[in-house]
Amino acid sequence: MRGHSGLLSALVERWRLETHTFHLSVGEVTVTLEDVSYILSLPINEEAVTGRSDSSHQFLVENCIAYFGQEPSPQDHVLGKVNIAWVRRCRDTEPCDTQESLERYVRAHIFCVLGTVVFPDKSTTSLNSKFLPLLRDFHRISAYSRVIGADIQDIYGGLLRILVYMAAIYGSRKSGCPRSLMVMCSTQSPLVSFECIEWHLADRVRRQFGIQELPPGPAFDLGHDHCKRLIGAQNHDWRQIYSRWVNRWRFDRYNTLQLDEEIIDFHPLPVYYEWYT
Repeated sequence: MRGHSGLLSALVERWRLETHTFHLSVGEVTVTLEDVSYILSLPINEEAVTGRSDSSHQFLVENCIAYFGQEPSPQDHVLGKVNIAWVRRCRDTEPCDTQESLERYVRAHIFCVLGTVVFPDKSTTSLNSKFLPLLRDFHRISAYSRVIGADIQDIYGGLLRILVYMAAIYGSRKSGCPRSLMVMCSTQSPLVSFECIEWHLADRVRRQFGIQELPPGPAFDLGHDHCKRLIGAQNHDWRQIYSRWVNRWRFDRYNTLQLDEEIIDFHPLPVYYEWYT
């Protein structure tokens, strides 16, 4: 949040570790799955984002060679993460004269646009899944170009433009959460992303879903699984370590708020305001 240090400081001062919400004068607020759907247009009713992680140097080098065709130098990566400037150099120096080099160029370009990589395996995020079918058809496009006599560079260039256009639309579209999915947006279950576990506090921010807020119950305690500090190289299968939370998301994600008639007056009820203050 460059240039907004004052706003950031104000938010930090109003964050409560006990409830994982921002405590403002109007009540509690927090980021919900509804916000994720509105702002990012990402799917919110799929499997948990988890799997094996490996932050070792060898793993990073092997994957960079596999996905970008080059090995990063020591100054091009830190703490298991590659510098995006290095990815841009990979993209700009790619010859694009073979199917493999074109695939690497597309991956690097989408990484530069979205900050994510299109991995040719099944452990990708839902965002990457939008592009995988097209990438897997590269060999078919090559065959088609010979049949129709078209320049394969033109075909790949068109495909790249389509991919980038899809990425831009998919990443910036603000169509929002349809009413049919609003129930799922108010789930009361754990959110899982590899080593990160967070409880979705829909019951404490009911007014964000257009429902009158009442004094909530105690905040759900995730224990040591919340805010886990990772020190040193990490090579874990988080699906096994956090199987209880993954299963809770899989089976309890439909434990949602009962969406009543939408309220018009968003002023807090006296009983809530008395409890809150």
